[in-house]
Amino acid sequence: MTVYSLVDMPRLAADGVRNAARAEAAGLHRYMVAQVERADCVAVLAVVADRVPRIELATTVMAIQSTLPQHVAQQARTLNQISDGRFTLGLGASHEPIAVGVLGLEWDRPYRHMVEYLDAVLPLLADQRVDVDGTKVSHHTEIDVPGPAPRVMLAAMGPRMLALARDRTEGTVLAFTGPRTIENYVRPTIGEDAMVSAAVGVCVTADVDDARRRIREELAIYPALPSYRAMVEREGIADMMDLVAVGRPDAVRAELARYAAAGADEIGIEILGTPEETEQAWKMIEEGLD
Repeated sequence: MTVYSLVDMPRLAADGVRNAARAEAAGLHRYMVAQVERADCVAVLAVVADRVPRIELATTVMAIQSTLPQHVAQQARTLNQISDGRFTLGLGASHEPIAVGVLGLEWDRPYRHMVEYLDAVLPLLADQRVDVDGTKVSHHTEIDVPGPAPRVMLAAMGPRMLALARDRTEGTVLAFTGPRTIENYVRPTIGEDAMVSAAVGVCVTADVDDARRRIREELAIYPALPSYRAMVEREGIADMMDLVAVGRPDAVRAELARYAAAGADEIGIEILGTPEETEQAWKMIEEGLD
């Protein structure tokens, strides 16, 4: 059975608490916060974990190029401690234009970097100690954060990264990956037992053309990122906007149902649009998505 969750990018921690509480009341499975140029995802989730008692929590996702395994393991175990075991750590490689052009970081062998990052962070999460040397990541350290180890998921699009997600984590977190690609490529590659969580942008509106124009401007950076372009090509569409569910509630529900039918275990709804469209999306969620 497919579950529905909320993907959020709040500017204020208070907005995160409000949105998480509303998602919990609406019966959504998980509250997921993206690592973007807004309120820090870990800090927001720490506040939410303390104030919203039942909904599952996750990062979606933290970039390995700009974080250290020890610090991430400490943050993840602390979040799982605060939330009584509700937290899932979503990890992923950054994108070269962002890592190099925005953050001034090195971009080299992202798959090898991810393998070695997991070699360091997974023992820290599970046993709170690690002793490993790699070409990209070396760690010799211990931490002391009581409580259960959090689950881990991996943002994965290429076949090797999907296999890594299958073999070493709970599964994959997807963005801008359509239902045909999930059914014909992601699910066969990652297998039936791994979790597939697909983020889908949603805008509930009667003026589809105007909404698509506005959202295209908001999402202008994404078509320039090679991994997302590859997913658009796999889906057999010309326009990334075709991966955003825009329209009246029944049309949006029908589009989300395509992801469920394709094999997504979780659909992370990212609400887009004006304040009025945002409220319409919430009403759709609260009325039920099936």
